[in-house]
Amino acid sequence: MKLFRLRNIVIIALIGLLGALYYFKPTSALQTAGPAKKQAPVVTVGITVATPKQVESKILISGTLLAYREAELHSEASGNVTNFTLPEGQLVKQGTLLVKINDAELQAQLVKNAEQIRHAEEVEARQKALLARGGLSKEEYEAALNALNILKSEKQLLQAQIAKTEVRAPFDGVIGLKSITLGSYITPASKIVSIIQPDPMKLECSVPEKYSSFLKKGSVLSFLSRGSTKRFKASIYAVDPKIDLSTRTIAFRASVENSNGELTSGSFIEVELPIGQTHEGLMVPTESVIPDIKGQKVFVYKSGKAQARPIVMGIRTEKEVEIVKGIEAGDTVITKGTKQVKANSPVVLAPETR
Repeated sequence: MKLFRLRNIVIIALIGLLGALYYFKPTSALQTAGPAKKQAPVVTVGITVATPKQVESKILISGTLLAYREAELHSEASGNVTNFTLPEGQLVKQGTLLVKINDAELQAQLVKNAEQIRHAEEVEARQKALLARGGLSKEEYEAALNALNILKSEKQLLQAQIAKTEVRAPFDGVIGLKSITLGSYITPASKIVSIIQPDPMKLECSVPEKYSSFLKKGSVLSFLSRGSTKRFKASIYAVDPKIDLSTRTIAFRASVENSNGELTSGSFIEVELPIGQTHEGLMVPTESVIPDIKGQKVFVYKSGKAQARPIVMGIRTEKEVEIVKGIEAGDTVITKGTKQVKANSPVVLAPETR
């Protein structure tokens, strides 16, 4: 019996000891070890090897297509709109009355002024006759004449104020979407409508300063409007006489025929500018260039990782971009998967590029 009790005591003691060891086990390793560091996902990428080649003798530049003339119409007077003719999307002729503001008070003043002028003219005529007979001094006659001239000046002022209650088309053009309705109270700050002259149109572009010598007045360019496959022609009519110091580019404008209304003001366009020469350069696909806070960059594949390289671009064609600084011939440039790639992240080559 004693032996049995002793054995139980030993077992209980061992259980207690094991529990104590478990409860007081070292925790420093658990406390200091953080969560397992996540491995960056491996991205499958496409590549191309930067190889020098002859660059075409034209460059592709971006620009904007604008109406030759455009105006946002406002009234010069304040008041309620009593009549308007604003055919949205329709062509109107220069001088067409578009909006009329209530001018009843001004018209009443004009009627009153006309009666005052009639009376003043009668007085001036009598005074003039008396002056001729010596029955009136020159000063008295001039006072009557001045009174008449003041009334005539008031008439001109009233007529000018009445003219300001009318808004007319400043040129032949197409009416945009109106911002007022009949009865609206408008002020000179109120936008009424926009009007544009759609034919001809003008395109505005800028090119790097090194190509400024190729901008000649009268030179014909071709361009594509976004969403269209048809090429249009434009003729340069103005070149900015100075270079933009912040972008090192020079701006120019070209005239575009748009008699059939195919082109829309505000459209984004891509223009081909002939530069009359060829040179050797490193060309990479356009999709390999990524906008960056400081400019542009590309990713170069090296030792299983993507290295970010800031670049300076040169000529742009329809599908490629010239890299003048940032990479060297023989560098492996990542062309596909660039949106998922991060600097120094692991990448693998797509099977078709191995």
